[in-house]
This record gives sequence, structure tokens and C-alpha cells, in this order.
Amino acid sequence: MKIIKYYAKKNIYLYNSLTNKKEKFIPIESNKIGMYVCGPTIYNNIHLGNLRTFIFFDLLYRYFKHLNFKVKYIRNITDITHLEFKLNCVKEPMEIIQKYLLNFYFILKKFNILSPNIEPRSTGHIIEQIINIKKILNKKFAYIKNGSIYFDIKYYNKIFGNYGNILNNIDLNKEINLNNNFIEEKNNKYDFAIWKKSKTGMNWVSPWGKGNPGWHIGCSTMSNKYLGNYFDIHGGGIDLKFPHHECEITQSNIINNNNNNLAKYWIHTNLLTINNKKMSKSLNNFIKPNDIINGKLKITNYKKINPIIIRLYFLQTHYRKKINISNKSLLNTEKNYKILFNILNKIKKIKHKFKTSSEININKIYKNFYLSINDDFNIPLLIYNMFKINKIIDKCINKELNINLNDINKLYKLIKIFLIDILGLKFKNKNINFKNIIKQIYEIRNEMREKKYYYFSDKIRSILNNFLCIKDNKI
Repeated sequence: MKIIKYYAKKNIYLYNSLTNKKEKFIPIESNKIGMYVCGPTIYNNIHLGNLRTFIFFDLLYRYFKHLNFKVKYIRNITDITHLEFKLNCVKEPMEIIQKYLLNFYFILKKFNILSPNIEPRSTGHIIEQIINIKKILNKKFAYIKNGSIYFDIKYYNKIFGNYGNILNNIDLNKEINLNNNFIEEKNNKYDFAIWKKSKTGMNWVSPWGKGNPGWHIGCSTMSNKYLGNYFDIHGGGIDLKFPHHECEITQSNIINNNNNNLAKYWIHTNLLTINNKKMSKSLNNFIKPNDIINGKLKITNYKKINPIIIRLYFLQTHYRKKINISNKSLLNTEKNYKILFNILNKIKKIKHKFKTSSEININKIYKNFYLSINDDFNIPLLIYNMFKINKIIDKCINKELNINLNDINKLYKLIKIFLIDILGLKFKNKNINFKNIIKQIYEIRNEMREKKYYYFSDKIRSILNNFLCIKDNKI
């Protein structure tokens, strides 16, 4: 099976938003992967749509590690916000950020999302961001207005001519007018801030006065610091393609004095929708993860949903397709979850014959699993292949097919690796009341003593004494 795994490592295909096509994944440096994913902006709790992105890149991280790549996974925390405009309260901004950051980590743990290798925070990289802003200013690609600094898109496009068409193909004037996202002091409405003047709230001293860095400059700075000025994968939700990722690329090309577009592969997850409308905090159209877990939503008939069911719910739809959340689809996912994990139990029930041959083509099964996930992380196809295995196992249990012990073990290992290690699913933990179990065993012992079955009652007593002190009629 090592040969199949080796082949899989050399034949991964990813859809690249830079080229709008599926490409073979070839790391810049052999056997090493640098991956940067845009993390949360901490001024509120994350919503369920945010989780889809984090779960997908957790899948990538797990799979790359399974293939023995040396992965350096960076996921940033944007903890610079204009909180005085967003929150009407008297708390310190960092106090509010800490509250939401702790909730973020709590939610990630519930959904079995692994921690990245490095999780830099914007507030910890102010000096580096100021240095990069200076570079852009010195190269005349930005201008100062009233203490704020804006990246000059008109000048950039005069030289490079591709802003708005790097990851997208958009009419800039139309896009900006739709978003109504411009400030009068800009030279052009599609210019973006790389430094914002601010005398209150979160601000830092700079050569241009008090203020804070723009959103986009933070990601360029942190990705460059930890992965270099050209790395393998940059990822995020599709709603970040414009303007965030487009802005990251343009300013990074100037900072780094190249035209590499920051990363070799750009990967974007699609939206999670409610009633076919985008899930968004700004549109007040979103679901909090805690609400769906704790059964507080009408959309799920107020039923509590296991977070691992929701994880599978996201994964069983291809990451580049939209998902419209519904109670019916969640119920179907719950059924799928039970079937998938029951595969492991069923494999153990197969009665094998001690023979060298087997009617199961285990090599083909392995290949199909890896081919599925290597095809732009086609998890729906992978799950379909798992259901096919479920039918094969039924035939083995019913003695319609023969399978030897070696293939049983290989099959069990394969399912366990893909379900638990790669997809990140896990069994639902049940709290076992050991005190109650011991009490029942003790009652059985007393019953045996009353019936004068002293051999057995003494045997139970000797076992229980390993865990607690027993006196007759007392524990």
C-alpha cells in the first residue's frame, strides 16, 4: 500500500482560482507545503458559514500530513477593528476581542478542527506592517490623504493592468458602486486603505500620525513573514476573492518587487446559504454554531445537532459548490454518519477463512479512495466509495464473498484512516457512569453472598478491591 500512497502524493489536483482551472499540485519545494488561510476578524462570534472554510482547510492539512508532507499551516487572527463604530459599550477593545477569540477556539474544538502551526495576530505585527506601507509609499504606489494612506489602483493598473482580473473578471466601477464602499477623500473610489487615521479606539503611532493598518496589509505582512514572499497555497472563503485577496496580491507584488501573485495556488470555498441567501453577519443573515448545536433554531425544529454531523454535512458537498442549509439535509447526513461508522463495526463481524486468496480487490479499493480525494478533494465521491465498501462488507458477512484476514485488516485500517484521521470525524462520546456500574457489580456480589456462592462473591470482591475499599455491606 506504500506504493499507492506514494503515487497519491505525486498526483494531487487542485482547482486554482488564479487560472480558473484544475491543476496538478506541485509544491514549490519538494515535500514541503506552505499554506496560509485567512482566519476570523474578531469583533463578533463566527457564524456557520465561516466554519465551512475552516473545516475544509483542516481537511487539506490532515491529508497533506497523512501523505507525509512537511506542512507549515498559518491561519491568522485579525484582531484590529474599529470597535468604537461597531459596539456601543464601555469595554476595552481588547477585552471584547478576547471574549470572541475564546469562543472561536471553543467552537473549533467542538468541530474537531486542528490548530495550525502558527496563528499570528494582526496586533502583534504592527511594526512589520508599517515597514511594508513605507515600501509601497516609496515606490509611489500609494498616497497620503488626511493622515490615511491609500493604495493607488489607477497607477498600479497603468503599469500592470490587471487589478480586478487577477482572481476575478469584474468591472471595477460596477463592483464598487454595488458595494457603495468608498470614501470621498480617495483619489479613486476603488483605491483601498493600507493605513487608517484613528485618534480613538485601537491605534498606534506611525510616521503619518496615530492610526491602524488596513485589513489587507495585515495578511500580506503575516503570510510573508512566516512563509516567504512566494508560497504554495493561499485560501479562504469565496467572498474574500474581492476585494481582500485581490488587494493582497496587488500590494504584495509591490512589496516583494515581483509579479508572483503571492501564492502559487489560490483556493476558495463556496458559500453556505439560508433560504438561498448568503450567510453574513453584516446582512444579519447567519447561524451561530452554538445555536445549532444546542437546538435553538427553528430551521432544525429545535433539535440538537452533533457538531461532527455538521462537519460531515459540509464535507459531503464539494467545497466549490454552494450549500443551502435545511433540516432535511441534516437528517440525511445523520443517517450517513451512522452508516459510515457502522462500517468499522461490521468489518469486525466478518468471519474469515484462513486462505491466501481473497475475492476482494483491496488494491483497487485503496486506489479509488486516493483517486477521489486527489481529484480536487472530491469528498462526495470518496463517501460514495465508502458506501460501496459497505455493500461489499455485507456480502462478506453473508458469505457471498470470501475475504482473508489480511484484507480484513487492510480494509479496517483504510476506513479508519479516511474517516477519522483525514475527514476528522469521530464517534459520539457517551458519558459512562462508572460509579453506577461498580454499584451494580457490588449488588450482584451481595446477592451471591446471600446465596452462599462464596467463591464467586470473593472473586468479585478481590477485583473491586483494586479500585476501592470494600467492607461487607459497605463500599
